[in-house]
Amino acid sequence: MTSNSYKNTWETYTQSWAEIDTSKRFALFEQCLSPGCVYTDPLMQATGYEQLSGYMTELQKNVPGVKFVTTDFKNHHDRSLTHWNMVDGEGNNLAQGTSYGLYGADGRLTQMSGFFDPPVG
Repeated sequence: MTSNSYKNTWETYTQSWAEIDTSKRFALFEQCLSPGCVYTDPLMQATGYEQLSGYMTELQKNVPGVKFVTTDFKNHHDRSLTHWNMVDGEGNNLAQGTSYGLYGADGRLTQMSGFFDPPVG
């Protein structure tokens, strides 16, 4: 895999967080995620497309128009480290974080770990 391939895979994954149509989101998942992928962040852990999609739907309900904007992407071998901003539908920067990705032999993500300060309260 080339560096651009990993970045393209990551950006497809990033797009899936903003997709509100579940069938379109699953189509994006097919392109960038292994079916048994594991997602973790300070708030939860999800395994597979169904659980991850449910988590994304809840985030979209709480933050209408949410999307993630990659500010830095680095990778080597089958791993990536990404810095990002979480932005609401009006373009307001709500949070910053870092994510670690692990890619399988087919180039799709098998693990995604997000690091950010959880909301207080």
